[in-house]
Amino acid sequence: MLHPDDLPALHAAFAQLEYPVDGWLLFDFRGINPIMAAVVGQEIVGTRRAFVHIPPTGVPTALVHAIDAELWRGWPVAWPKVVWVRREELANELALLAHGRTLAMEYSPNGAVPYADYVPAGMIERLRAAGATIVSSADLVTRYCSAWSDAGLASHCRAAERIADIAREALAFAGSRARADAPATEHEIMQRVLHAFDRAGLITESNPCVSFGSNAARIHYESPPDGSASVVPGQLLLLDLWAKEPGGIYADQTWMAAIGAPPPRAAKLWDIVREARDAALTLLQTRLAAGEAVMGADADRAARDVIVRRGYGDRIVCRTGHSIDRAGLHGY
Repeated sequence: MLHPDDLPALHAAFAQLEYPVDGWLLFDFRGINPIMAAVVGQEIVGTRRAFVHIPPTGVPTALVHAIDAELWRGWPVAWPKVVWVRREELANELALLAHGRTLAMEYSPNGAVPYADYVPAGMIERLRAAGATIVSSADLVTRYCSAWSDAGLASHCRAAERIADIAREALAFAGSRARADAPATEHEIMQRVLHAFDRAGLITESNPCVSFGSNAARIHYESPPDGSASVVPGQLLLLDLWAKEPGGIYADQTWMAAIGAPPPRAAKLWDIVREARDAALTLLQTRLAAGEAVMGADADRAARDVIVRRGYGDRIVCRTGHSIDRAGLHGY
């Protein structure tokens, strides 16, 4: 549950905004807004509409239905908690919160950023009718949910080192079994990675991706217990794995290996991918060393330009990388 110790970071996020707002109005109904749960706490998800207003200074106010009030027992007693029952009561309280205020909500103009677009259009309309100006909370989400602490960074780096060791071991295991009478299957390698996570003290939200040959081109492939491909010489093996320390920040890595000598086309494509990766890293390192602002989109563009120049721009189906923050593997 949101705690008084969290207020300095919240207030600092407001102070960094390029535009003034009168508060961050978080809204949820039956868990449709994961950002509210990330900010306020998972335990608040109930069966009725709930709101939390966080001002740029001062303490938050919760607006909850009587049915769900018990879920909010961790809400600090010194902070206002308005409990409503009838719809008229809710309308009155929302009018008090909204009238004449500029409020940030999980709303993305034109639906441009799905990660920032969780509040239903009807609720936006209702608050505007009550006199509020609604703006996107995307910058608040980025500055509060996505900023890493020193401890979070250290945890991420430890997880990344362990994951890299686990990946190397899994690939070596797959290679050692490739010419045996009983080659390892994709599913067997996946289970081996999960057991390695347990031994390393890491946790994960879902199984790693282990895909061989043509399966490696299937973006959402999951190796089944029955019917997984056997890993034998002559094709590529993809290993995508992610994990974190309990309470830490995820590390997420994708490895590919040729089982035996790589096919000529695969070697050519790898040269292009490596050049694109290095172009992105060089851009980041150069900009950061110069103290210049740099975004993930800049790194994506640097990698994309290489691939386009080498004639494979029409094969790009995904941006370079994704967010990772304290809220989860793909972050906000």
